[in-house]
Amino acid sequence: MRPGMLALIAMAVIACQGEARAQADRPDPALLRAQQAVERQRFADAIRALLPLAERGHFGAQLSLAKLFELPIPQRDLTRSLHWYARAAAHGSPDAMEAVGLAHYLGRGTPVDMAAAAEWFRQAGDRGSEAAPYILGTMYEKGEGVPLDLRLARAWYDRAARLGDVAAAARRDALDRQLDQEGLTAPP
Repeated sequence: MRPGMLALIAMAVIACQGEARAQADRPDPALLRAQQAVERQRFADAIRALLPLAERGHFGAQLSLAKLFELPIPQRDLTRSLHWYARAAAHGSPDAMEAVGLAHYLGRGTPVDMAAAAEWFRQAGDRGSEAAPYILGTMYEKGEGVPLDLRLARAWYDRAARLGDVAAAARRDALDRQLDQEGLTAPP
């Protein structure tokens, strides 16, 4: 296994442990078992340790499971990954909402559904996601899953640009020029 992939998995489980610390003074023993299993590259054991917590609604465990099922170890299961991302999204996580949007956009664990993807990206963008506004801007610019609307595309690109996305700033500026040439004014 590549060291980078192991690091990503370990970070997911450590984030899960940080969530547990926020919920209690002492981390849940199941989280510690999951972290130790990841460190030993025993990913099936990590999944077994996280499942009961995730099923009880533990956000960090849900997000960690989603990430573990997304990876090709022990075996990639994009349907289960999507399930746990959706459960984590119910907690209001913009990252989880963005992941659900990408699953619908790319057809990962579910059939491609551009309208559902757009709705998940909108929710993620409204909650502060950095990537979702750019993707949603592209969808409005191309009319993918939403009506083609250059003004809304520009607004979403602007939101992403204000979060530091240089590509979004370039698209926003290009749309400003296009809207100006067409005699339509872009929002300030």
